[in-house]
Parts: sequence; C-alpha cells; structure tokens
Amino acid sequence: MITLIIIQLILAILLVILVLLQGTDNEGLGLGGGGGIGGMMSARGSANLLSRLTALTATLFMVMSVILTIFASVGSEKNILESLPSINSEAESPEEPVIPENN
Repeated sequence: MITLIIIQLILAILLVILVLLQGTDNEGLGLGGGGGIGGMMSARGSANLLSRLTALTATLFMVMSVILTIFASVGSEKNILESLPSINSEAESPEEPVIPENN
C-alpha cells in the first residue's frame, strides 16, 4: 500500500512538471532544437512528445487514484453514507432566533 502511495506521489509531481513545461499553444520549453530521430526533437515534435507524456501521466494518475480508492474501501466495513450524522426533524425542534438588543 505504501508503494502505491509513493507511485501516486511521483506521478503527481511528474504531472505538475509536465504541465508546467508546456507553454501556451503547446509551444513548451522543448527538449532540443535539432532534428532528432524522425523529427521527434524538433520544436513541433517536442510539443507532441510533451502532450503525449502529459496525457499518459494523467491517465496513470487517474488509474492509480481508482486503485488506491478500491484498496482503501476494501478494509472498511462502513459505508460513507452511514458515517454521516442522521437528520431527525421530529427529535429536535428548532429554537426561535434571538434578536439582539441595540444599546
């Protein structure tokens, strides 16, 4: 369980970094200016790479969130709705509001 939480933390930090690396209109900081393998490291290629890495990281983050939620709910016998305080309108009568006196 601790390992999954550490992976989730790493994914969160990586996702923040990847989002911050991307500029407006997907210009981003880029990973290099030269013509890399198949244009992968060109200005447009790096924007596509950053976009794909961000989408992959976000997907992994969401999957890990669901997995952690499932693991957290397996050990719990209570439903979240059972933990909410019950509302009994018959048991408690609302008190009259008190109007403060002005001096």
